[in-house]
Amino acid sequence: MKPFLIFTTTLILLTGCKSNQTAETEQSIYLTPEVMCGTVEFTDGCGTATDTLIRFGIALIHHMTYEDAGYTFDQVISKDPDCFWGYWGKALAYIHPLWPDMLSDDEMKSGYILSQKALALAKKDKEKLYGTALAAFYEKGEKSKGERLVAFQQGWANATSQLPDDPEAALFNGLFRLATVSPGDKSFTVQREVGEMAEKYMTVYPDHPGAFHYAIHAYDVPPLASKAVAVARNYGKIAPEIPHALHMPSHIFTRLGYWQESIDWNSRSAASATRLPYKDGVSPHLFHALDYEVYALLQQGNDAGAREIAKRIDTITTPLSMAATTAYALAAIPSRIELEEHQWAAAAKVPLPDTSRFTWKKFPQWEGLIHYGRGLGGARSGNKEIAEQSLARLTALQSLLGNTPQTKYWFDQMEAQKTSIEAWMTYADGKKDEGIILMQKAADLEDATVKNPVSPGELLPARELLGDMFMQMNKPAEALAAYEQSLVSRPNRFNSLYGAGYAAEKSGDSKKATLYYSQLLTVVGTTASSREQLDHARKAMSPG
Repeated sequence: MKPFLIFTTTLILLTGCKSNQTAETEQSIYLTPEVMCGTVEFTDGCGTATDTLIRFGIALIHHMTYEDAGYTFDQVISKDPDCFWGYWGKALAYIHPLWPDMLSDDEMKSGYILSQKALALAKKDKEKLYGTALAAFYEKGEKSKGERLVAFQQGWANATSQLPDDPEAALFNGLFRLATVSPGDKSFTVQREVGEMAEKYMTVYPDHPGAFHYAIHAYDVPPLASKAVAVARNYGKIAPEIPHALHMPSHIFTRLGYWQESIDWNSRSAASATRLPYKDGVSPHLFHALDYEVYALLQQGNDAGAREIAKRIDTITTPLSMAATTAYALAAIPSRIELEEHQWAAAAKVPLPDTSRFTWKKFPQWEGLIHYGRGLGGARSGNKEIAEQSLARLTALQSLLGNTPQTKYWFDQMEAQKTSIEAWMTYADGKKDEGIILMQKAADLEDATVKNPVSPGELLPARELLGDMFMQMNKPAEALAAYEQSLVSRPNRFNSLYGAGYAAEKSGDSKKATLYYSQLLTVVGTTASSREQLDHARKAMSPG
């Protein structure tokens, strides 16, 4: 194990990979520099009394471990009230550029005061550039988070041009470019450029937390995911006690359908999140990891494992963090399990949101997941009353969310969900061709953008549902085309692989049937699964 090394105040911080250290009273009660791994270059600090903490705080920002970063910068302010970096870092820790959350009024007020204090203390060119960029985010006025992120990114672009040799400015600029790129831009030009920039800094700093983290986010799209496999397999190694760093590799493994690796990393992330206290409740990093783990388990047919996690969540009695990742997981996991298993009647009966446990009104787009699951389950199980009620509630939540530039992604996702329910209701009414048209519309809507990082994947892909509908109409050739198209951007999904194999079998295409059944059995591997589809696939693969 490497020792914890501090060079001079003008050079680099290297941290060793230690764990289970006792925090000193002046350090974070959650994480300390001793448990940190990674290299952050930092120059022109406020002196030996604070530079270690400043470097550590910047590293935590790169890891998106914002609560600990804020605490760390509080210690900088306490040690040196005249240090620019304490106020700058504390204000920066409120901003979660890639997370679908909003700053509270108190955070906006505090961030503005802190950013102005930092600007007043800025003396060096670097401090002025960093401070000006931050102040642009907190500028007073009625602006959305998206508009503020654009202003912030412009500030970082200016800092990068003025400080061409500053890796931190370049990496923060890359982060905010990712935060402001349109989700409908399928050229992925920005993502390629940011990924290549991050990779460049990895050659100089082979364990830089920002370079690893932002490369994964940059390549977290289907056409680019394969570029980040090595990065994903190594990121968690440089920060073995940070839940988010342990979770991030699974973004790439989910894109590529590497389910066991996703399960392994998210299991480690969840364990780390459980060990580390979070305010007075449960870390949102725990829910984010468990959501991705459930998704991966279901793709291996490990329904029992997924249900165990759902039961584990139900037993949590401590306060839940009002965070986007918590909301998404609470909404998605129960419905995801029933829908992936094609238990339509059970999906229709997933409990309604428990408002005594969680403030759902802050997250209408994710409360909508519950009603989408219930509605789709109702439509496919013949429970028309549940389907209609769920569709009405989903429509109301979509209206509450609103269709603005900042909410358009989730508004469109909810539109695809509504259309999917309508498609299956129409099909159940005997209007099969109309049902197909609606299901095709839903699939096109869903495919128009890319998956948001808060989610491992849709509860069920609309194009996979289109394949299901074609199969029910006894149109296996059309079903096969739909399943294959879904697999392009969602590889190794259990239901799409089986659907493609079965559709090929019914089409008389034995070669493709063998291909997809073989892939399915490989994905499941030695997992103990009770799904009947596997029995059929094995029989179809047996000679004679």
